[in-house]
Amino acid sequence: MENALKYFKNIKDPRSSRNQKHPVMTIIGTTLLASLAGIDSFSGFADFTESHFEELEKYFEFPYGPPSHDTYQRFWDAVNPEEFYCSFETFTQVLATAIGTYLNIDGKAIRNSGEEKPLHIVSAWCQANQLVLAQEKVNDKSNEITAIPKLLKLLDLKNRIVTIDAMGAQREICQQIVEQEGDYVISLKGNQGTLHNDVVTYFKDEKILEKSLFSEENDKGHGRIEQRIAYSFDDIEWLQKEHEWPGLKSIGMVTTVVNKGDKVLEEQRFYISSLSADAKQLNQAARLHWGIENQLHWRLDVTFNEDGACIRNDNAAENIDILRKWALNVLQKAKQKPDQSIKSLMRKNAMSFKHLAGVVNKIFHA
Repeated sequence: MENALKYFKNIKDPRSSRNQKHPVMTIIGTTLLASLAGIDSFSGFADFTESHFEELEKYFEFPYGPPSHDTYQRFWDAVNPEEFYCSFETFTQVLATAIGTYLNIDGKAIRNSGEEKPLHIVSAWCQANQLVLAQEKVNDKSNEITAIPKLLKLLDLKNRIVTIDAMGAQREICQQIVEQEGDYVISLKGNQGTLHNDVVTYFKDEKILEKSLFSEENDKGHGRIEQRIAYSFDDIEWLQKEHEWPGLKSIGMVTTVVNKGDKVLEEQRFYISSLSADAKQLNQAARLHWGIENQLHWRLDVTFNEDGACIRNDNAAENIDILRKWALNVLQKAKQKPDQSIKSLMRKNAMSFKHLAGVVNKIFHA
């Protein structure tokens, strides 16, 4: 456990000296272990510590017995989220020994969190190793457009392809990605009115479609058949003269047709990219971008009960959000088989402290 806790040595104890009954590493360590067992509340952290007290005494000091739920709440209310995030970032850099080509950027509001408005976090997801690489809190009086540049600065974008939804279709964001030696594939919507309209008009022209590169992918599973048809086109000199978009080399369209039972759903999405025209690559980028929604956000909601946690204090809400992503990264690396579910691993950790200790040893002694 000492190898795991070394990443959190930078966190200053926010409590006054008279309230430091429980060592700071005891509170942090037991919280981290509880999160790996699927515990998602301050009362749960206290119950976990009390239930496994004999085993935990081998690793931590408890001069006054197990901490109460109030102790856990007051501590995480007071910890500086920036300090806790630095620990998360350092640990993730060690864990992510190999980073894939694609980095997916997307934001998520956490329901029932925060004092005045829900906490909104923009995350960077690496599809290749299923890890959260970095995150940035959206300012209460702002939106994702201001948070994304700060997040990008935390990342090594060289030779990476960054995918962002329409919120990222901003000249400054595209310029930053290119300056950091990365490439982008960004979807378009009405927020980029004339550019979006011009790209849509381009692909309404049958001659453009005939000249475009073409790729088709088909997937079947969970009672549905999905077809994705991508068109990619880079003869866009007129478009670039009109809009002068940083690094823009190609535009694309992906049509998705989903057959599920008697229902057929069809959707078209349009893209700008700093990459040369490549329909197969565009199809892959569009599909992988949904990984941050289907694999990160879905897991946070369903597996970690993020939206149901109801943590109102702003510091605590952000700290526990970081904690969930720390746990997700550890559990993802600890999976014994690629198809093993995170939920299954958490259940085993909750049922057996020996199994939980084994997960920690596997990651931190590797």
